[in-house]
Amino acid sequence: MQKTFHHLVRGIFLKDNKVLLVQAKGFTNSFLPGGHVEFGESARDALIREIKEELGIYCTVGNFLGVVEHKWEKKEILHCEINQVFEVKCNEFHYNSNLESNESNLEFLWCDGADLEEMNLQPYPFRELIYNYLNGNKDVWWESTLNIEIDDSNRN
Repeated sequence: MQKTFHHLVRGIFLKDNKVLLVQAKGFTNSFLPGGHVEFGESARDALIREIKEELGIYCTVGNFLGVVEHKWEKKEILHCEINQVFEVKCNEFHYNSNLESNESNLEFLWCDGADLEEMNLQPYPFRELIYNYLNGNKDVWWESTLNIEIDDSNRN
């Protein structure tokens, strides 16, 4: 089986117990804003760049929240990823408005912390970590799915 590795950085935008999510058009899962870290690029710089590319806004990267290791399968190719996660703030958009993506295949939406399961947030450990964070748990995150069998929700 072919294998692929991804180094990703993700941002948590929060407002009134809502989290900003991204959904690729035509897919049922959602994910946090951010993307791939380029070789030689810091995670913070990558997150600022990715938010600028996706939303056309400048943001401030705040506290490091933790890491989620995850694996998934696509077309019989195993993918493993490391997700570094940071708080993100931005003064350039209003939290009550719909956000327009600069990338035609992406849609942005605000989600209640209690609805992360329903939105099929991936990697799935983020669901509980964000829910706990919204409820006052400020411990640094570390979760991994690397030792867990891949199920249908992580295979396409």
